Amino acid sequence: MNYTNLTLLKVRRLMSTKTNINTKFLTIILLNLWGISSLILFLFLPKTIINYTELYIFSSFLYLILCVFVFKYDVSKNGVLILTLVWFVVKAISISYNPIGSDDYYRYLWDGKVQINGINPFLYAPQDLTLTSLHSELLPDKVSFPHIKTIYFPVAQALFTLSFAISGENIWGLKLFLLLSDIMILISLYFLLIKFHLPLKYLLFYSTLPFIYFQFIIDSHIDLVGAALMLGAITLYLYQKKHLGFILLGLSMLVKPTALLLLPFLFQHENSVKQKIIAFILPLLILGFSFAPYIFVATPLETLINYTENWTFNGMVYNIIKIFSADNFTIRIICGLLYIVVYATLFFSKLDFLKKIYLSIFLLMIFSPVVHPWYLIWFVVFLPLIQNFSGLYFVSAVSLTFFTVLTYQTTGVWKEYPIVLLTQYLPLFVLFIYEIFNNNLKEDIINKSILEKTNKY
Repeated sequence: MNYTNLTLLKVRRLMSTKTNINTKFLTIILLNLWGISSLILFLFLPKTIINYTELYIFSSFLYLILCVFVFKYDVSKNGVLILTLVWFVVKAISISYNPIGSDDYYRYLWDGKVQINGINPFLYAPQDLTLTSLHSELLPDKVSFPHIKTIYFPVAQALFTLSFAISGENIWGLKLFLLLSDIMILISLYFLLIKFHLPLKYLLFYSTLPFIYFQFIIDSHIDLVGAALMLGAITLYLYQKKHLGFILLGLSMLVKPTALLLLPFLFQHENSVKQKIIAFILPLLILGFSFAPYIFVATPLETLINYTENWTFNGMVYNIIKIFSADNFTIRIICGLLYIVVYATLFFSKLDFLKKIYLSIFLLMIFSPVVHPWYLIWFVVFLPLIQNFSGLYFVSAVSLTFFTVLTYQTTGVWKEYPIVLLTQYLPLFVLFIYEIFNNNLKEDIINKSILEKTNKY
């Protein structure tokens, strides 16, 4: 082959490779545009639970396909940032819409209204006659379970009060804080991906996730704030701003106590006894002191205790054990004991710091008797760093639970569907087991390779 033919062959190969890369990137772009279009379409459709459910499930299915392409192909930094920005703009233009799939926000508004009037929100249930002067056409008539006192922790209460001060009985005030939390998560992930030398393309696992749009931007669940504070705390901690990180972690616990699971791992991760104590105690002190204005005149944990004792929804292990036992208390004890065993196994394992945190929260969702879709945000924020397909599947398949919400809003009957549980958890279990064995196999190969190289020397 002469020099000219060789050069032409190289050019053809280069052009073929470039075309192939462009085609792959174009596929990712098209999937994103398809997903975004479904969300934009939702803005112009009637805001019904039927449209909400259909588009949530459809866009979650597209997201899962997108994740497969992100795993396989490269995406440029500019491409990632542009897609992230476009998705954020779609979220931002949706803040004026009232929630559809959940009525929790009425409780948020009510708690904010009660507190801005100088009343302890843990003291009275919404229907208590003491609060009659605060009644309006909207509140507390729209609050679910008005005979039950609030369950939400002090930082959540502070946000409800600020939101009410900003927008009154409108939801957009709270949604501003949720958008800020979304930005905080994106920034934290960006710096963590850089720190661990991971491709920026994995940011798309969070930034293009329909789950964020439907559960937090539309339905306005407060968990997003807690997850943002938790991830921000970890980012600061890993960038050696530890004390500030511990403060943010304490604030995260004051939205919901999920981040308590991180304390043993922080204790374990520190080297000196002094730092171990600070890592464990400082967040707890913030948690304890923040309850001080409430705890001497009310019982802030009353509703939380009732909730953990009696409520159930979409629990994997809970529903499996329920086949063999009808006793709610017994099933909860078994679930709790199994989780403690799993958590202890994680603690003493050789897994890295972030992996332990991710799995502790992920497995909490597996063993918990109550797994509402928005609870998943506590492990979802780690998916760009961990990249477990089982987690990506879980956060996509959980959209199917909205058949229960659809049934409830259209018929008044709260009904869980076995086919939804099976579709959600059987593939999840298979994927998770595969990941465990696949990771163990990789570790064995790496260890064997290191041993062989060591023996040579």
